[in-house]
Amino acid sequence: MEQIKAWYAGLDEKDQKVTLVASVVFVALMLYLLVIEPINSSASKLQSEVAAKQKTVDWMKAQIPIILASKSSGGARASSLALSSVVNNTTNKYALPVSRRDSKSPNEMQVWFDNVSFDSFLGWVSEIKQKHGVTVTSVNIRSQDRDGITSINVKLLK
Repeated sequence: MEQIKAWYAGLDEKDQKVTLVASVVFVALMLYLLVIEPINSSASKLQSEVAAKQKTVDWMKAQIPIILASKSSGGARASSLALSSVVNNTTNKYALPVSRRDSKSPNEMQVWFDNVSFDSFLGWVSEIKQKHGVTVTSVNIRSQDRDGITSINVKLLK
């Protein structure tokens, strides 16, 4: 540090002023590049992620009427298959991996899906309602990081 002071003292007054101004500009530039710009970049990235998640939530909210429509009993015919058989057959057809299931009774079941396509889930709900007379009594949806991929907990009644 003493060498730098000695070098600076050895400069004439005009060169000292130029060096001082250049040092201030350099420090300000480094502050901007190393602190302010990364913070701004992170904030922009987070805003984009929030917007994407909000878009997914809005889309899911728009699909709620389809799920709720499956709760009404209009026109569905009940199949003779047991509820567990209906779930097994139809989840395989829609490539919905069941992570857990819990049968409350022969006519009531709770099913958990992890990392499934929301579109496939809606198709599955529609089929079990229309073809098998299964009613969805409750749905819990948890969005994942990817658009349209969700974890879902659904309670079914036949």
